[in-house]
Amino acid sequence: MLNRYELQESIWDGETTYRLVDREAGAEAEIVPAVGLHLFRFDVRGEAYIAQPASLAELRAQSSRYGVPILCPPGRVKQAAFTFEGREYRLPPNREPHHAHGELRERPWKVTAAGADDVGGAYLSAELDVAEHPDMLAYFQHEASFRFTYRLKDGTLSLSGDVVNRSAVAMPLSLGFHPYFAYAKGEAARVRVKIPAAAQWPLTDDGYAAGLPEPSPLCAALRQGAAVQELPEYPGGSQMLTMESGAQVCEIHYEARGTKLLFDRGDRFPIHVLFTAPWTEAVPLSPTQA
Repeated sequence: MLNRYELQESIWDGETTYRLVDREAGAEAEIVPAVGLHLFRFDVRGEAYIAQPASLAELRAQSSRYGVPILCPPGRVKQAAFTFEGREYRLPPNREPHHAHGELRERPWKVTAAGADDVGGAYLSAELDVAEHPDMLAYFQHEASFRFTYRLKDGTLSLSGDVVNRSAVAMPLSLGFHPYFAYAKGEAARVRVKIPAAAQWPLTDDGYAAGLPEPSPLCAALRQGAAVQELPEYPGGSQMLTMESGAQVCEIHYEARGTKLLFDRGDRFPIHVLFTAPWTEAVPLSPTQA
């Protein structure tokens, strides 16, 4: 008799992937640690719920456009520089002249634990230590470790972890995630998104805050559930939202499938970025913490 949970290793374009399997739920999640600890596939009963790139090369080239990239810092850093407690930080201008989305999403992570059992489900833990990347340490001078665990148990896929600062001074931290929740071609009209959004930020053309957030018709529509095809288009369609206080759960209703995806963000991410992705059939729901 097969166990309910299993961890499977595979090779994808030369890199090891780890597949978390929950047979009873019909769910599989697949992660590639060598490219940002990217969760690039999550299927339930044959339906894809995470947008997958066509190849590992595409994921390497566009690591913020598929799967679930881990972003530190998320969004854009204007002129690739900022000041924290009197210290200036100059980041690589990877989106000239600005910096976008950090480098955790494309660096290799080191697997620290992996397995499957009835108590813990199927899981994979990995770590990225900035001290092991001298080029990162040169511009972000903190010996910091990022430690995260993906777990598939009872049909629920979760991500948890911590960030440890081993340097002698306070460290700036801005962390976000970019899950690309997938839908099939032609399905957008029957996919609805619910977000507990309280207010919307006015943005400049290049995506920076241009004032204070205020309640808006979009927030009201999202609280009720808005069809994907009714959301603002990209580019220029990125919306930055302040969330309602307390625990926050977003929902995606797949009316054609008869299923509902629940995205529990907890209560530590006060900002949410929402946009549609023209390069793939997906709507990213992006919690952000500063």
